[in-house]
Amino acid sequence: MQGLFDMNKAKPALISGLDMLKVSYQIGFQADRREGVKLVDSLVADIKEKAAGGYSVGKMSTPRILLTGTPVGLGCEKVITLVEGCGGLVIAMENCGGYKTVELRVEENNQTDPLRLLAEKYMKIPCSVMTPNHRRLDLLKRMVKEFQIDGVIDLTWQACHTYNIESYFVAEMVKDELGLPFLHLETDYSQHDLETLRVRIEAFLEMI
Repeated sequence: MQGLFDMNKAKPALISGLDMLKVSYQIGFQADRREGVKLVDSLVADIKEKAAGGYSVGKMSTPRILLTGTPVGLGCEKVITLVEGCGGLVIAMENCGGYKTVELRVEENNQTDPLRLLAEKYMKIPCSVMTPNHRRLDLLKRMVKEFQIDGVIDLTWQACHTYNIESYFVAEMVKDELGLPFLHLETDYSQHDLETLRVRIEAFLEMI
């Protein structure tokens, strides 16, 4: 999965945010995990082969957006759909199901108790329920640089209060330290606010 996500360090991008979500979400339901790995590796190889022949998604000038915050899955992908429908590209997703966990590894040859190794791994996940959660800010700063990000959208599902509170610190870092446009969206799984979100996202992309 990290190999799939890392393809978008290229500019122009090699995979849209919506397609990236479809792959990462559906592969989680693959019963045979080893077969799932083969499928992702095969997809990455195919895209890289096409890229060698000039294939890309979007243009050099397409706004490159980093999506952070709460988890996104199929059925609640409206923000990604709106961003890409308005002319931007979701280049990377730091959120749960995205880049947040792919770098965490367990050394299989380590002789320590496997349960302890797994516990140590999961305690390192930079989720907003952790405090202090400096790992999330550190990861975001690195991703902004490595994925050549032009703007950050922080998504909060209603009632996910830990992410809502932490958005203050993310905004402070993105705007004051990194000097990038920042947009915080609080919404739910319904479609009732699509046009409101569209107006805000269009204005955000125009800023970029």
